[in-house]
Amino acid sequence: MDLLIQHNVLMLRAEAEVKAKVLALLIPMQKDIVGVLASAPALSELDKAGKSALLRKSNALIADYYGRAQLVADLGAMAQVEALGVHSALSTVIEARIGVGMPTENYLVSDTLMLGSPARTWWLRQQQDTAFELATQIRIGAAQGETNAQIVARVVGTDEIPGVMPMARKNALSTVQTSMAGVAAAARRATFEMNRHLMTAIEQVSTMDGHSGLMCIAYGGAQWDLHYEPMGENHLQSNDGVPRHHGCRSTEIAVMKIFREMGIDLDEPEEGARASSSGPISAKTTFADYLTMKGADYQNEVLGPGRAALFREGKLAPRDLVNMSGRPLKLSASRRCTRSRVASAHDIPPEIPAGVADAARAAGVTQAHGYRRSRGRAG
Repeated sequence: MDLLIQHNVLMLRAEAEVKAKVLALLIPMQKDIVGVLASAPALSELDKAGKSALLRKSNALIADYYGRAQLVADLGAMAQVEALGVHSALSTVIEARIGVGMPTENYLVSDTLMLGSPARTWWLRQQQDTAFELATQIRIGAAQGETNAQIVARVVGTDEIPGVMPMARKNALSTVQTSMAGVAAAARRATFEMNRHLMTAIEQVSTMDGHSGLMCIAYGGAQWDLHYEPMGENHLQSNDGVPRHHGCRSTEIAVMKIFREMGIDLDEPEEGARASSSGPISAKTTFADYLTMKGADYQNEVLGPGRAALFREGKLAPRDLVNMSGRPLKLSASRRCTRSRVASAHDIPPEIPAGVADAARAAGVTQAHGYRRSRGRAG
């Protein structure tokens, strides 16, 4: 686990490098679009044909830059690096005594893996959204009789106006993060598939900081068997795994067999540490442990005051933040789940004599210990 998490840190550094390259492309895009607007006749006086011609020119610029941005985010190379990293981690753990498989290079750069990623669709949507927002701001400014300089301000942004280009850059960085995470996850799963004989489960590791959303908090530490069916205390379906949402930072790791299960006469290494916003913490730390450690103010910020109060009362666990489909629950739904669970815990089986049941409730007994509903006798 430790080695896979360390590898994930290296992948995050690679992601940061790609983000820098994408930004380096989008900044000239802003300059070129501003140049088109600044050199145009008064936009508020242009007729429909003139505005259409200007938008065609700006749309062509946007399409060109977004096309180059997509090429900078080399998903094929990312897939190969991810598979190599997982292979190296597995090989280090078991030394050279058992063969560790790895997907072929052709598979990792093939359309089979690449087309499974929605990255192409995301980049096209980003391109279309930027073109639409640019056209909208030009039309609004022109309709209000603004000068070209004022319309340019709508594009680049001011203290009062968010701006088309700053939002485009923010969305592009999120797309880089999510698309790279998606392809890396697919390559990682392909490597896991080649090494099922070494594994017992697959586990989600969610980033422990204040930026993780309710969905990834709920899924943190969840485990599935090698067919991606819930196992252990987890009841959540995998639902295609990570990334679970746009901008998701969670990852999946292999839960390895112990050495002796693999025929290696070695004791297991001690658990290592993992990163968090508070520095290194035990790799065994759950999100519930982490929230408890951080205190009430942090819980209120991350969960919201209502959910945080339920968490502190012991009525809400991280798993209760989402429904069975993995969708975040509203606070009202979380409360209903809590009430249902509490009511179930206080329910007295009908097989118990009425007098005993009344006495149990009066004494505050929360469960009818020693009874089973199905048989009505002590178990």
